[in-house]
Amino acid sequence: MKAVLISGSEAQLASLRVLVETEGHEVTNALQHHADTTLSTMIEPLDTDVLIVECTEAQQAQDIAAIDAFVATHTQVVVLLLSTQREAATLLAAMQAGVREVLSSPAIATELTAALRRVVLRKKLPPLKATRAKTISFLSCKGGSGATFLATNFADILAKDLGKKTAFLDLDLQCGDAAYYVSPGPNRSDITELARQIDRLDAKLLSASVLHIHNNFDMLSAPEDPESGYTMNATQLDRLLDVIEVNYDMVVLDLERLLGPVTIQALDRSDVVYLVMENLLPFVRSAKRLVTKLRSLGYDDSKIRVVVNRYEKNDTIDVAQIEKALGIKVTHTIRSSFQDVAQAINTGVSITAVNPHNSIVQVLRDMAHGYDTSHAPRTMSWINRFMGSNS
Repeated sequence: MKAVLISGSEAQLASLRVLVETEGHEVTNALQHHADTTLSTMIEPLDTDVLIVECTEAQQAQDIAAIDAFVATHTQVVVLLLSTQREAATLLAAMQAGVREVLSSPAIATELTAALRRVVLRKKLPPLKATRAKTISFLSCKGGSGATFLATNFADILAKDLGKKTAFLDLDLQCGDAAYYVSPGPNRSDITELARQIDRLDAKLLSASVLHIHNNFDMLSAPEDPESGYTMNATQLDRLLDVIEVNYDMVVLDLERLLGPVTIQALDRSDVVYLVMENLLPFVRSAKRLVTKLRSLGYDDSKIRVVVNRYEKNDTIDVAQIEKALGIKVTHTIRSSFQDVAQAINTGVSITAVNPHNSIVQVLRDMAHGYDTSHAPRTMSWINRFMGSNS
């Protein structure tokens, strides 16, 4: 791989060069970052596979902003950030900017070489066969897209039509209300309560905690109290999915739009991510930003499926324009069907119960039946990746 090194210290640049070249990579540039030079002007013209940047505490916010702008147009470049600040706020800011890992500064030889080897593996590792459940996420590009309605009814069809034992997790932890779409409402236990018992979680406790919608369809609902949503962390979700994926055939996740630690962990664990949007300009703008961010975080386009909900062919923005803006094919379009959808939501039942011949049902069935059996490679959990640890 080609690597570019940036640091304010000549000694650190020399040390980094030795470490990178010892791993068999080519250092094409080693640039000293002077106080009177902005990082953005240094990195914009670069052509490389890996960018290793050391930033000081004083420059950190400015450097992360520069990296954010850089990865938006250089999605194939892996960015490793060396920093003395590795608290949660820094990790989250770096992650949202598209940094792949945050490492110690000054560089620790074993830590940096391990990170470089993970980059190589990520670029070369073929998809793995797996026996775990297939995990599907729905992510709204903008509020009001109908993602929760599609996610709950998709899960219902997986369970009813395919006979798959399906678990649904409502991960919109502050505002989630997925339980009301297919049932009278959540049960007494929610996903955050189960997360607090993560150390004793097993199949028996899981079964006692889920909301049983019907045969083969179970749900872990979001908390009724939004404050409770802040108590759940990415590590708890990772452990929860470990247990769920060996007890179910399919897992469906309804994600919140904020790409925080829990959502990133869910994306890491997902085999497929459905981005739900409408063919309206605000949705297209939001979808474009979201796709760029997902690419910068290292997610391949093959993992992303674009669904245009409430699509009308005679609207100003058509499928071809959406595909051109996003750089990704639209996999499904769903026509508006207000009357049946409203009846299903207002009565807390699936749309198949209202009208099994509705066009929305047909598209969701195509989505459910169209899955291949291959699985995307499992990625390292976000917190371990950012802390540069092996797992």
